[in-house]
Amino acid sequence: MAYQKQKTPTPRILDIVRRLYAGERLSAGVVSVEYGVSSRTIHRDMLKIAQSIPLQNRNGIWSLDRTALSKGDNDLNHILLSSFARNLEIEVECLERSNLSSEKISFAVEYKNLPKKLGEALAISLMNDEKCSFVYLKAEGSSERVVDPIKIYTENGRWYLIARDYKDDGIKYFNLDKIRNFGRIEEKQTLTPEMIAQANNMKSIWSSTGKETFRVVLYIKPEIAEYIKDIKLHKSQIIEDEHYDGGLEVHCEITHKLEILPQIKYWLPRVHIIEPKWLWEELMGDLEIYQEEERKIRG
Repeated sequence: MAYQKQKTPTPRILDIVRRLYAGERLSAGVVSVEYGVSSRTIHRDMLKIAQSIPLQNRNGIWSLDRTALSKGDNDLNHILLSSFARNLEIEVECLERSNLSSEKISFAVEYKNLPKKLGEALAISLMNDEKCSFVYLKAEGSSERVVDPIKIYTENGRWYLIARDYKDDGIKYFNLDKIRNFGRIEEKQTLTPEMIAQANNMKSIWSSTGKETFRVVLYIKPEIAEYIKDIKLHKSQIIEDEHYDGGLEVHCEITHKLEILPQIKYWLPRVHIIEPKWLWEELMGDLEIYQEEERKIRG
């Protein structure tokens, strides 16, 4: 089976992990030809995957070590292996309970940034459907919280807990780096299907299911068109049109400007905002501020 050459290592690694979970036995030499890279590169990929996923290598053939997987003594590893993580510009979720039985298995490349002790405790609460408590640090002061954890989510190298907060009975994001004194409460969660759906519909830490969405129309220059097809700027991205010059017209539905502005800035000057005009003006204003600050710094 031929596979399109991957442009960055992360999509290739994710694809290899999916294949391993599908039961494939992979030879570095054969796989390297399929992905258009060297066998040494594939060997490095396998070693990176093996840091979190149990693999076995017999005479150069890599496969999933299902014996290690079946031990069931590592809840955090089990959840990570059975769910998605967002890495680089790839839009995927991590630790979603709805994905626990999904065939689409992938690998949290940025797993090293997850506070492991807290992650393991949260994983137990998630697996047992139990409440938990913690002190949450904010600029205006800390506060004690009791929550029903729903999933853990990673975005731009940071990890968040998405949970039902009993303080105001709302679905919220909590930055794991700001959680202190975490404790499990041996009481079952009281989540409703609507609450879980609300959490799953949150497309980023900036999105809100309670706000009306607005459409963003972008023009993508030809030189990055293939990247944007594979690596979405936003989970709602739809390719509306492919231009004669190879460029793309992309539509996204968002609730907050920060769901899309950082991604647009990352790809400048190869992404252009067509609509809405106010978002274009916001981007131009940010660029003017940046230029002015640069002039001050450079004297």
